[in-house]
Amino acid sequence: MDETQGPLAMTIHLLANSGHGSVLQRTLDQLLDCVCPEVRLFQVSEGASPVKYCEKSHSKRSRFPGMSVLLFLHESPGEDRLFRVLDSLQHSPWQCYPTQDTRGRLCPYLSANQEFYSLDSQMPIWGVRQVHCGSEILRVTLYCSFDNYEDAIRLYEMILQREATLQKSNFCFFVLYASKSFALQLSLKQLPPGMSVDPKESSVLQFKVQEIGQLVPLLPNPCIPISSTRWQTQDYDGNKILLQRWESSSVAQTGVRWCHHSSLRSSPSGFK
Repeated sequence: MDETQGPLAMTIHLLANSGHGSVLQRTLDQLLDCVCPEVRLFQVSEGASPVKYCEKSHSKRSRFPGMSVLLFLHESPGEDRLFRVLDSLQHSPWQCYPTQDTRGRLCPYLSANQEFYSLDSQMPIWGVRQVHCGSEILRVTLYCSFDNYEDAIRLYEMILQREATLQKSNFCFFVLYASKSFALQLSLKQLPPGMSVDPKESSVLQFKVQEIGQLVPLLPNPCIPISSTRWQTQDYDGNKILLQRWESSSVAQTGVRWCHHSSLRSSPSGFK
């Protein structure tokens, strides 16, 4: 696959507690430098929080982490890179993420024999998987409640202006960057009925968009300007989104047409 050019259409902003931003940024840079040094996906800041909205209270159903980051890596003879990545995740400031709830039940999609890690309870969970063929992958996954999944696909297709690749009936992904040996993906995963999403309050997805004026009226939730070039909103499950106006033609466009307003399910004013 030919290497893509231009800036990433998506970056992830992590909001750290005061005094911890530089440590977390350095931790992420050191981890990802040995995986994908050409991609700067994560930006850590501290002190400033996004605009908050009045949210409806969630029912006391099972909650599932709203975002994960999985690294699919090769283990090549003579290389200890996979081991070094796993080893770094087992040291501070990383923390092990429990795969069982308070009642001892295994969380769906989290295998009991696979470790997960996190830098903060309000940041994505991380995991590492070994692959034996194909490209290595950094996959950012948004977990969608059962009823919101199809609407979420249309929403992110509209924001990214590209079609999702449907791999299973409950899983799809977008390729944001690709070279001959590495791919960066944003994926959507549908949760079982009755399970709600626990959005990570300190994690914000930022997308570069060109037609912000056309996009804002089509969004399912209010979109509030926070600067002259950025607007904040949320998706159907409460994941925070920043839209950055981007004038350059280098942001990849793949011909997905603007959706008519009725194609995205309407929701009451205010966030879920």
